[in-house]
Amino acid sequence: MLDNKELSTAQQTITLDYANIVIQRGRNAADAAGIRAVFAVLDPGANLVAFARTDGAWLASNDLAIAKARTSVMFEMPSGDLNAPLTLGEPAPHFDHISGLLLMGGGLPIFDADGRLIGGIGASGGTPEQDAELARAAVAR
Repeated sequence: MLDNKELSTAQQTITLDYANIVIQRGRNAADAAGIRAVFAVLDPGANLVAFARTDGAWLASNDLAIAKARTSVMFEMPSGDLNAPLTLGEPAPHFDHISGLLLMGGGLPIFDADGRLIGGIGASGGTPEQDAELARAAVAR
């Protein structure tokens, strides 16, 4: 049997209540911008916690929002930051062999007050820049 010194601390995770608050903030920003959007919130293991699709949002945005959130959780950074421009003659990182990633704006990791990853949000429905802004509005405190 392991003693407490050998056990890692339990991983913090986003709660359903907080995920719904994050989604509501995103929806408010989408309404203000006139964007029909989809929001997906994942836990630190990239499992879906909460999901919302505003009336009239594209069906394709469902998968896109989840993929953006998954990307931000897996790399603990905004999904758009991984979409670096190509430079001829330079090696280019690529992640096309990892299923379910999307390297464009709209995904953000969510950290607790101590800087630990507790989840991620993905937004989809506008341009990558608009989606990134919706995600930023959703996690703003």
